[in-house]
Amino acid sequence: MNVVNAVWEKRNIGVDTAEVTIEEADDVQTIKDTLNNLEVEYIVVKVPSSRSDVLFLVQNMGYYYIEDMIGVVHDLHDICLPPIQKRLYDAIEIGVMDDNDINILYDEIRKGLFDSDRVFLDPFFSKEQARNRYINWVMDEAKRGTELLKYVYKGKTIGFFGLREQRNGEFTSFLGGIYLESRRGGIGSIVKVPQAVRERGGKKVRTSVSTNNPGQVRSLIMNGYIPESIIHTFIKHSKGEKK
Repeated sequence: MNVVNAVWEKRNIGVDTAEVTIEEADDVQTIKDTLNNLEVEYIVVKVPSSRSDVLFLVQNMGYYYIEDMIGVVHDLHDICLPPIQKRLYDAIEIGVMDDNDINILYDEIRKGLFDSDRVFLDPFFSKEQARNRYINWVMDEAKRGTELLKYVYKGKTIGFFGLREQRNGEFTSFLGGIYLESRRGGIGSIVKVPQAVRERGGKKVRTSVSTNNPGQVRSLIMNGYIPESIIHTFIKHSKGEKK
């Protein structure tokens, strides 16, 4: 079991937060004792799909299911797209974001670019808190050296993604999306992250997607990503919960 004091969430959403990741070998009683001893306002518990016994435990302890996170991987193999999607794919370019691009991204987040994550959907938090959390996340990633890239279509920036090498040619794409006004006509289904990884000499790329966002799940699979894990996510507000 991995218990993390998520200090960054105090800044992001204003509450002391613990993130607990359950592992295959964790004993149920140990899990129960650990959760009972946490003294924070907001607890996130991540349960691998193989641990169905823990699902009943956390629900009996007052935790609410909020989402599944699907881990996906792409080995950079070539994909076969329908003709219309292939024309769009070829017409979209990838560029490095500058400061102006990042400020535009922040504006897009404030407009509602991300609206399916566990914080956004939780009535305990405001939509402003959820959006500021993403802005802070992008800021943090930029500071630690994550490469921020943009999608450009007919000279206009239409979306972005972040890319960071983890080890030995394996990359992670921590976040990305097509801007709201550019999602028409099939553009929202285009994912060129594997191409960017290939251009950087990488071997594979991983990301994760919430089941609250079925459109993105479909886009990733259509673009050659393969699901490799499912994590059930539960939450609890143990102090100061809204009535």
